Amino acid sequence: MLVEIHYTAVYEYDSLVTVNDNKLRVFPREEYWQEPVKDLLETEPPGRVVFFRDRFGNRVARVRITVPHTVVKFHSISVVRLTRPYKVEPPGHLELPIDKSSLPPDVQQFLYASPLVDPRPLLKKAKEIVNGIRRLDDALPMLTKWVYERIEYKRGFTDVHTMAHEVIRIGKGVCQDKAHLLIGFLRALGVPARYVSGALTDTPGETHAWVEVYWPGVGWVPVDPTHNRVYDLDRHYVKYAHGRDYSDVPPINGYFISRRPGRIKTVRVEPRKIED
Repeated sequence: MLVEIHYTAVYEYDSLVTVNDNKLRVFPREEYWQEPVKDLLETEPPGRVVFFRDRFGNRVARVRITVPHTVVKFHSISVVRLTRPYKVEPPGHLELPIDKSSLPPDVQQFLYASPLVDPRPLLKKAKEIVNGIRRLDDALPMLTKWVYERIEYKRGFTDVHTMAHEVIRIGKGVCQDKAHLLIGFLRALGVPARYVSGALTDTPGETHAWVEVYWPGVGWVPVDPTHNRVYDLDRHYVKYAHGRDYSDVPPINGYFISRRPGRIKTVRVEPRKIED
């Protein structure tokens, strides 16, 4: 399946902006189920664009605009081919916790606390949910289902700074919060887990967040606690980036120089299927 994805973000400012410097992570990665075909980034007013890879291998565009403005628009167009289902079937049982010595050094970083996910306050609840189960193949569906059912999907109760353990107390959140909470549970039980940002080809309007869990001998296994999907995410998911949590991979972040504040006016993701 060939898909074209439009990402648009518009910001308004209360006074003239003289410098606007941002990083965008809205470009599909090369993965076993997806092949990037092309990317295009336009800005109004125009700016200088430089592409690079961050520490996780994500493709990032840095955009620096020095034309004075009170409104800025970022518009990216990506074409990606989805070649096969986003699916990993674990071959057998895996005991918890995972032996750290068996993990590659670049995977071990996903075992520990990150800016928005501290696993320590979540250990008691994680153990309560799995109720003595010692195998990841049994525990992972249970933890995912718990987050799916117990955390109501509702906007306005959390923001991009909400910590994973706070989500339990709030009881509400969006896909970012559900992903952070599941990551925290898994890390608390000794399982490497990372945050994934991307888009759903069958759900226009916004970006999406889910989780990848490291399984020794297999690789990274996809899990979506927002939709209660484990192992098999089918062909609707386009991955932009992964990191320890949202703070590593926001779709857009940066700074501007102005005498007064600004705000987001519009953010929209529009997937368009080109061919099956």
